[in-house]
Amino acid sequence: MAFRTMKGIVVDATSRSYRVEEVGLGDDVIGVIDLGVRLHLEKYRSFEADTYSPRNVVVIGCGPFAGTRVFGGHRMVFVFRSPETGGLHVSTLGGGCYQFIRTGLRFLVVEGWSEEPLVITVRGERDGSISVGFYEIGWDRLWRIWSGYRGRRGTEGLAQYLYDEVARNWDSDVRVAIVGPAAARTIFGGVFSYMAEEGGLSPVVDSASRGGGGTVLLRAHGVAGIVFGGAYSAARELSWFNKVIDEVTLEVFGRDYGSVVRSATTKYRFDEKLGTGGTFGVNYVHYRDMLPFFGYNTIYLSKAARLRILDQVLENLWKPVQREVFESKEKPWRTCGEPCIAVCKKIWRGIKIDYEPSNALGPLIGVVRAEQVARLIKLADELGIDAIEAGHIVSWLFDAVHRGMLGPEEVGLDKRPFFDPLSYSAEQSNVNAELAARILEGLVEHSTEVLRLVAEKGLRAAAMKLNELNKSRTRMYGLGYHDLLVCAAYGDKWYMTPNLYWAPGLIAPLPVPGRYWTYYSPAIPRDPDEFAEIIITRMTNEYLVDNAGTCRFYRKWTEKVLDKLYEKLLGEKIDLREHARKTLGAIARYRALSNSLPGPWESKKSIDLLVSLAAELGDHELAEKLHREHRSYWEKLYKHIWSWLGVEKN
Repeated sequence: MAFRTMKGIVVDATSRSYRVEEVGLGDDVIGVIDLGVRLHLEKYRSFEADTYSPRNVVVIGCGPFAGTRVFGGHRMVFVFRSPETGGLHVSTLGGGCYQFIRTGLRFLVVEGWSEEPLVITVRGERDGSISVGFYEIGWDRLWRIWSGYRGRRGTEGLAQYLYDEVARNWDSDVRVAIVGPAAARTIFGGVFSYMAEEGGLSPVVDSASRGGGGTVLLRAHGVAGIVFGGAYSAARELSWFNKVIDEVTLEVFGRDYGSVVRSATTKYRFDEKLGTGGTFGVNYVHYRDMLPFFGYNTIYLSKAARLRILDQVLENLWKPVQREVFESKEKPWRTCGEPCIAVCKKIWRGIKIDYEPSNALGPLIGVVRAEQVARLIKLADELGIDAIEAGHIVSWLFDAVHRGMLGPEEVGLDKRPFFDPLSYSAEQSNVNAELAARILEGLVEHSTEVLRLVAEKGLRAAAMKLNELNKSRTRMYGLGYHDLLVCAAYGDKWYMTPNLYWAPGLIAPLPVPGRYWTYYSPAIPRDPDEFAEIIITRMTNEYLVDNAGTCRFYRKWTEKVLDKLYEKLLGEKIDLREHARKTLGAIARYRALSNSLPGPWESKKSIDLLVSLAAELGDHELAEKLHREHRSYWEKLYKHIWSWLGVEKN
């Protein structure tokens, strides 16, 4: 028995119609990313159009293992052209496919444009039939809902509204994926998903927010939300595969499936050695002072100075969460919506706490009190903005104001933030949290010209524009506004800020940045060719995990068995490494066609991130070389990675 096709629908927002399509699985397509790349390159040729063209289709779908016993096998994958990076981007949302496969479908493609915001409904019946509906919500009503509905605002308000008004008569498993006001007013809008539970919404909100997929969904297609679910049992068609999972695990690991995946997810559930769990709990006590605080300015400090800052972070941010989430009798641990032994979602006082949003809207911006960080996370979620990008924006603006390169009033503030890590104290967290909230709201409101520029153009283009407008300031300070950024450059205007680790691999010349498709440990080899090979290995494995629609938290299991699982599922052997090279190469070719190829490190702080890490690791010879010859290092790194991808530098 083999599983050889993916059934899906293409929804036209213009005509309010849809068509059913089936895609064969095999050498070219074994997952949703492959499908999305092929559609963008061959059918829609979205590289020829503006990022907000209806040709920039949003491809949404599930991996081939959704509906089986594969833990973490129900991630919802989004493929689109990013308004931030200019190239194809991939973002994933936890657990969404646990409900989506109840439609009887594996993928959904959004094309066309609706003048008035639409909500698409997709419902599957037990007999395998589907019904697709179009609910025109209208701009005025959408903004009223975002402003407040039943005591909720933004994405929460829209999610509650859709459960009340659109899905109220569904007698089957249902979930919503929606956008917030940031999708209408910035390039950083994500797609957010809330589950309903008795009394309202679950505190677990998950999002596919890196790269601006929510902005594309709304501004390229006029789609504000998707309601999906049904009564169809996808488990029936793949019930035979559940036995295969046990057999393959025993063959590869010599142990049963349950014990292997429990071991693989120790960090995300609870690490007894550290006495904590989840990304938030583990990262602060594992990486400690090697995490970026205060807009990455801590890379310039001595270890002793960084440890003093870490003490404040642990005392005021980590410990309050640790006491209530891990040391209390009640364990407020949840999953993303599918049955999963990792229970990685840690809830603190009704708010989901993960490392990256917490650090982005916490220590990165000089906020260290847990309650203030939690409020900022909730605000970012309500606005529907990528929390990692939000932290980079706020920290960049705080840094510019702190240095005197921008006045507080230019970014909608009435006072300066406390952004000197050497003189900082936790009491100053209150001021920074208040100012950060104003900036986040101001981005959506376009409350000042600087904030409008950042919201509409992104950090890199905004920095370059400010360099032009404020030449006297850049001369005075000897810095450009771009020098305060940490990011990877693409083309002449695009970019991506890194995930929050002191790791050069996150700003390496990658085909898909802003994800973990790279080597993200705090290390930098002397030889750029060696570094490139390490990056290629991680990029390949991470792509394969995402393409399969599986959670990367299970990667210690998944990466070792994926080839055998595919062989059993498809009935043929697939060279996964070669398959990955072909798809990643196609993504790289798309970058060449869309004029969004990677560019050398161009900001002082990005270069200093490399130099300071080499020095911190004791390789002062490499630090000196990077200081003098960082362009040469980047060129060699780029050439090696992109030659492997099959795209030579122009």
